Amino acid sequence: MRTAVVILGHGSRNAGADEAIRKVVDGVKQAGSFAVVEHAFLQYVPPTTQEVIERCAGLNMDRIVIVPFFLQAGAHVTRDIPELVEKVRKEHPKIEIVVTDYIGAHAMMAKVVEELIKQ
Repeated sequence: MRTAVVILGHGSRNAGADEAIRKVVDGVKQAGSFAVVEHAFLQYVPPTTQEVIERCAGLNMDRIVIVPFFLQAGAHVTRDIPELVEKVRKEHPKIEIVVTDYIGAHAMMAKVVEELIKQ
């Protein structure tokens, strides 16, 4: 099964604000577990989620896993992302599109905070 991963961030008008998400994408790419690993943004800057999903569909991916790069379950996580995913599922019914939990909900976040404190 050919799987694409889309790490989905908010987006910002501030130059360089996307550096963190790019580093995460690079790390996941280096692991080599997935056919495609890309980032996308909901607002302000390209690439949009729709653009990245269309690119993945054009590469004949069987499955697209979207990882919301958000710390809290705000409106984007609870409303906007599910609405967007429902739309693209209808446009690409042959592709399995999965959304993981948002990053901030992961149990490893406590370890990340500990590590930052130790630094």
